[in-house]
Amino acid sequence: MNSAEILGYMIQAKPEQQTVKWCALPALYAVTLADISHKLTEEELFSLIAIGAVIYEHSSTELVASAVTEQLLKSLMSPRSEE
Repeated sequence: MNSAEILGYMIQAKPEQQTVKWCALPALYAVTLADISHKLTEEELFSLIAIGAVIYEHSSTELVASAVTEQLLKSLMSPRSEE
């Protein structure tokens, strides 16, 4: 299977009913990678680990942004006391 076919499958894939949150994606990726790591060359493994690092960085950024957004929304939605 070539990269275009794989990307096509990724685009067409229907998410399961429970969508994985960004914060859980690095752990899920690591478990999946660990399962196949014995079949990979060192170069292939480290290439996939580099991709995992990007996923981790994005998920961390997404998690912080989500927390900040939630806190901001809570502060905007809470009733203000009259001074």
